[in-house]
Formats: sequence, structure tokens, C-alpha cells
Amino acid sequence: MSFKWKWLLTTFVAQLLLGGIFTSIQYTHMGNLAERDLHRIQESFQAELFQAHLANQNHSLSTLSSVVRDFYFRYKPAAVWVNVDGELTDAMGDVPENLSMSEPAMLASFELPRAGQQLMILFDEDEVYRSRNDMLFYLAGVFLLSALACSMILLGLSNTLSARLEDLRTKAMELQSGKIQSRIEVTGRDEISCLGAAFNSMAQAIELQMKAMEESHARSVSEKNRLDMLLSSLASGVAYLDEHFKLLYMNKALAKMLKIEGLDTQSANLEQVLIRAGVVREQRIRLKDLVTDYFGNHEMPVELNFTDGRVLQFRFAVYNDKIQGAHAVLIVDDVSIRKNVEDLRNEVERDPLTGVLNRRGFEMTLEARLSRLLPGETLGLMFLDLDGFKAVNDTLGHKAGDQILKTSATLLKGATRNVDHVARLGGDEFAIIVARCNIQLLKNIAERIIESFACDKLLVRVRQNHGLTVSCSIGAAMHPLHGHSIQELLEISDEQMYQAKKAGKNCYRIVGVASEPQVRDVVVKV
Repeated sequence: MSFKWKWLLTTFVAQLLLGGIFTSIQYTHMGNLAERDLHRIQESFQAELFQAHLANQNHSLSTLSSVVRDFYFRYKPAAVWVNVDGELTDAMGDVPENLSMSEPAMLASFELPRAGQQLMILFDEDEVYRSRNDMLFYLAGVFLLSALACSMILLGLSNTLSARLEDLRTKAMELQSGKIQSRIEVTGRDEISCLGAAFNSMAQAIELQMKAMEESHARSVSEKNRLDMLLSSLASGVAYLDEHFKLLYMNKALAKMLKIEGLDTQSANLEQVLIRAGVVREQRIRLKDLVTDYFGNHEMPVELNFTDGRVLQFRFAVYNDKIQGAHAVLIVDDVSIRKNVEDLRNEVERDPLTGVLNRRGFEMTLEARLSRLLPGETLGLMFLDLDGFKAVNDTLGHKAGDQILKTSATLLKGATRNVDHVARLGGDEFAIIVARCNIQLLKNIAERIIESFACDKLLVRVRQNHGLTVSCSIGAAMHPLHGHSIQELLEISDEQMYQAKKAGKNCYRIVGVASEPQVRDVVVKV
């Protein structure tokens, strides 16, 4: 059952219920009024009998009959009679044979002056309650007709409302289906019209929002196309990863680097893609670390070797999104040529035995550092020669000698800073380029070197087991205090180193520093 018919049925029943309640109240009230009128009539007749008694003391039957007849024709009771010692006389109307069936309220008895006589009056119940009964039928008809009339009026109104609500529902369904231009024709200022106006405002807002979203989507697509074109034109490979290391995007350069053009890599795992691209087996453990920890600790670029000889460098730019979680942009560069250049440069500029700079690398580095010095900036140069190395080489062999050279290079790097450069010039000769130094720093480095040679485990074991002592003699100079050109610094440092040799070895010597007054050069023995 629709809401309209439920509403109509409820209204009709409510009207009938209210009419029934009102009619019942009126019915009871009219009955009480009829009973009061009957009681008043009885009292009035009693008074008339009393007056007749006072006026006629002989109590003639004719006088009584006149009063009774007058009462009978005036109030039209059902029956009037006189009861004389149980006998019925002078009856008027229809006296019922069984008085017990009559309503007690309708039967009235009056004592007559003569002994043993009673005047009995039986009122007609229909006559007494005629007004009440007439009112009952009248009110019932009125309420029934009013309920029908109201129902018809409400039916007409509900049909109008239903039609307008149905129109509203239809427009809402059209709006839901995508017809955002749907509108309701608003006439009047009633509640349905206000609802229709609100619907039109909502539909207009949705239409404007949809247009804005379409424009935004068009701009996003255009920007995505431009970004894709830009990324495709880059020489570097670019990929976008989610928090599960799945590839969400890959530009053409990266696909070409990994040699997977034409393959569907959407949502593929980065590790699987790199394994397919040919990462060397020895680096797959490193690859596992790469794809499981790049959101945490991979701040430095990671380089992976591939089976075809290429070297790719991976860099990550990680960011966190509150909605989508952690994501990363992967930037990949082919550093194979650069690595080859670096390897070639290392071969040219590095000592293959110790890993430090060779003479060529030393000269190039010294020249570059001197050329880049700022006004007031200093540079130190230290020459070192191993003491007792020839005896070790002759006694224990070249293999032991090579180990002594590698250990010496390690000790020199450990005694200097990251900004300093250690070089092996040849044989057992080393040099150190000290950046941004002063005399005290040169002294500290020299003392650390001599102490490290005295405490190294390998050198101590050679000294204890074979009686061979390996130490070093050091000479140092500083730019611009002791010389401005490379040649001056080299000659002064070399001369100071030979002065340390002459002073007894295992010591250092620095130009311009005196250990005692009036002594220009200082020799320190350990």
C-alpha cells in the first residue's frame, strides 16, 4: 500500500473515531437530559395531583380522571391506570401484561388520597429518548458525510502531491543517471515548491562541480601527457614505485636501459624486473637489500652491475603521503662509461699495490690543489722514506716487502684526514698532501705516523721475530711559508727528509721550526 492510501485510510479512520467519541459523549449527555426531563415531568404531575387534592377534598374520580387525561394527552405516556388493591381500573393506553419487562425508570407510581389506590404511569421509552435517538442518527450521518468529504478532498490533494513528488523522484533519478541538466518546474511558494527549488539549487551546484571536475581532469590529463613527454625525453631512467616496491610508472629511457621495451611491467615488482634485466648473480643479495630497505637507509646512490657489462646507478627520492602511504621516485643512470673512465684513471693515477696515488696522480693532484688555493689558504707537503725496508726486502723476500708497503700506505692514510692525499712515489718513498694546514698540524701528523709505525702489529712481529726494524724519516714544508711553486716545495721537503735521515732516521724535520732557541731546524727522535 502506498503512502498516499495509508494517509487517506488513517485520516478516514481518525475522523470516524473522533466522530464516534463525540457522538458517544453527546448520546450520553442527551440521555441524561431526557432522564432529567422525565424526572421533572413526574415532579410536575405530582404537584398537579397535590393541587387537585387541595382544591377538591372529596377526591372524586371525575376530577382525578380529568387530571390524568390532561396529563396523558399532554405528555403521551405509553399507559396510565389506577391500581386499586391490585386491580387495574381506569386504564388509558396499552398496559403491558408483564410490568417486570419494562424499564424501571419508565414506570412511575403516585399514591392517591384514598387508601389502597395508586396511580401508575408507564412512559414510552422511544418517546422519552426521541431527541437523543434523533441526534444519534443525525451526528452519525454528519460525521460519515464529513469523513467522506474530507477523504475526497485529501485524495485530490494527495494526488496533486503525489504527482509533484513523483516528478521530483523522476528528476532525482535522472540526476543520478548522469543527466545533470534535469530541473523541476517550480510554481508557488508551498513546501513542495521550496523542496523543488532546493533540488534545483543542488542540481546546479552538482553541474558546476562536475564541470569543474571535468576541467580539472582535462588539465590533469594534459599535464600528465606533458610530464610523460618530458620524462620520455630524459636520458635518465625514471620510475615511480609504491610502498610494496611495485612499478607504477616507467619512462622509455628506463625501459631501454633495462632492455624490457614492449613488456608489460605495470605493477611488476622492482626486484623481478631487475633480475629479468640481467643483474649479475653476485649482486642479487645487494639487490634484495635495495628493494626492501630503500625507504629507510639508501640515501647514497646504489650501483649494480649487469651481465652485459653495464653499470647502472640507482637513486631514490622518497616521500610519504597520508592517504597513499610511502612512495618513491627511482632515477637510474647508466654510469658504465664513467666507471670505465674512473677505472682507467685509477689505473693511470693509482698505485696498483697500495691503492694510493702514484707519482703521476700525486703531481696532478698537487698541481690542482695549488691552483685552487684561495688567498690566505695554506697547503702542506710531506716526504717520507721507509727506514730498514731494503733489509726486509732482501731478507724476507719481495712478497714480505710488498706487504710492508701496503701496511705503510694503510698507516699513512690512518694518520691523515679525509681531505689529505697519500701517494707512493716509487720504491719505499711516499708523499702526503696536507690541505689547510699549519706547522702544528704538520707536527701532529708526523708524530702520529712515527707512533703508528712503532705500534703496528705486523712491523712489531717483524722486529721481534727477525730483528728487522721498519720506521720512516719525514720531511715537511708548507705553502706559502716555505715556497710558492711546486718545485720549491718538492725540493725543500725532500731536503728535510734527507736531513731526518742524517739525524738518525725514525724522526721528522720541518723547515723553520726550532726545538731550542737559536736553532732554526728542529730534529725530533722517537
